[in-house]
Amino acid sequence: MKGLWIGLALFFVPMLVSAESVDFLRVKVTSVESSLECSGWSFGGCRAVFLIEGVNFQNMNGQGGVNVGGEWAEVLRWTSDTIVATASEEQLGKMPIVSIDTTLHRPSIKTSDETIAQMFDESVDVALASIKTNTDGQRYIVAGPKYGNPERTYYRDSYWTSGMILMIEPSVVRDQILLLARGVEENGSAPSAVTIEEDAPQLALWTDHYDAGSYFIMMVHDYIAWTGDSSVMFEWVDGRTVLDTMKAVIGHQLLMDTDGDRLPEKPEGSLQDWLDTIPRGGEVLYNVVLFYHALNTFAELSDLVGLPAQARMLKSTGRAVRDSINRELWNDEKGYFYERCDAAGCVDRITNESSLAVLYGVVEEENRDRFLESLLVLESRVNRKVRYGDWGVLNAWPFYEGFPEYVYHNGTDWPFLDGINAGARLLYGNDDWYYPMTRWWEYDNEKWPERTLPENISPIDQHGGDYQAWSVNPITMFIRYGLGVNPDLSGVFSEVSSPIGDIRIENIVVNGQRQSIDAPAR
Repeated sequence: MKGLWIGLALFFVPMLVSAESVDFLRVKVTSVESSLECSGWSFGGCRAVFLIEGVNFQNMNGQGGVNVGGEWAEVLRWTSDTIVATASEEQLGKMPIVSIDTTLHRPSIKTSDETIAQMFDESVDVALASIKTNTDGQRYIVAGPKYGNPERTYYRDSYWTSGMILMIEPSVVRDQILLLARGVEENGSAPSAVTIEEDAPQLALWTDHYDAGSYFIMMVHDYIAWTGDSSVMFEWVDGRTVLDTMKAVIGHQLLMDTDGDRLPEKPEGSLQDWLDTIPRGGEVLYNVVLFYHALNTFAELSDLVGLPAQARMLKSTGRAVRDSINRELWNDEKGYFYERCDAAGCVDRITNESSLAVLYGVVEEENRDRFLESLLVLESRVNRKVRYGDWGVLNAWPFYEGFPEYVYHNGTDWPFLDGINAGARLLYGNDDWYYPMTRWWEYDNEKWPERTLPENISPIDQHGGDYQAWSVNPITMFIRYGLGVNPDLSGVFSEVSSPIGDIRIENIVVNGQRQSIDAPAR
């Protein structure tokens, strides 16, 4: 028998404030096949065997069950999209009901720091709001209300959002990986965004973004580190595995190096990265640091799945990339990295995005503290040339010529970048982390209390958006690098402690298990 069926889910909601039932955990059964098998059973006789296909069969609440005609079937196989179960012979031809616990256990924080507490709660809200489902029930992560026509999902936005979602419901990130794999071209190039409907209009601006492929690899790595589920690397999407898709991404990036230093070059005037309103060609620090991190994370994944030769090649390439970045883009006179270099020379501009070089271990150890000190010029409380008082951390200084100042990409505060900046400082014990972590939120709450996690902050531009997903990143970075809850691929993370007094986080998913974590004051 073959048939179509909308899956039913039995769910149980504990009477707790932190528990709720959500639509994105509900199953959708798309097909059912049943047959009678009369051999191979240890007890003899015949059994009805059911092959059930659909989506959302797995979540952090554990494996569900299958009920056929009032009988609970024996489950032989259970994956995110396939269930094989058997029941007694008389159940043949009856429609199975898939039972899934769709309770969402909402993470919460206990801390005496009211700002961190409110930022945490809002970040959970926004992360959950970013999770959508299409008409087939498949899940994906949106950037926010500003970016909904056509409906699409971004590589970079969803990466910085996924850090929080991994702590809530990692199965959503697994689905996101498979969706983003669809967007990677055969040659390994990746667009800025993937439309949910494949035949939706595509913007030329989205093509071949130089940060997108690196973010894809980084998301795969983080998902496996937080869950231990390496099977996602062997999922097939459009005729190749996720593992092969990652290989293609690295190969494409290497081909974009035109001068032999292993650093991919953007074409002159290119808008193809997160700063997609301001032309930046050549070797852009932000992109090449991401490439370095993608090489390292892919090397770790290669070791994990038994590909040591590939891992050695990736590590070797990564070392060469790091050496080139420090040789060609480090401005030793001023103690920070150039924004970018091309055939005409290097652009002397300090950027908040350059804090990635600290977070991902690119900057030489002897230059790290000096570099972090240099980044303070981006803070409006420090830089007396910045107007409008104390309102946050600029994304770049000096301003980009020919573009309105304090507007969008030119001298505004982007929370996802603040999270990188603060996370880098926390990672290395730098005391100046709290301002980039929180000032943007405090200022926005003072000026526009009706908004929740805008995409960017400006004292003169009120169009920073609302419920923008990647603005959850500051809290993600606080948990990973402030508290130390940042597992490696073996599930190990450092001793947990807090820089701001005792903290307890409840209902957080780590190592594929929901748990509560106490971080004592250090």
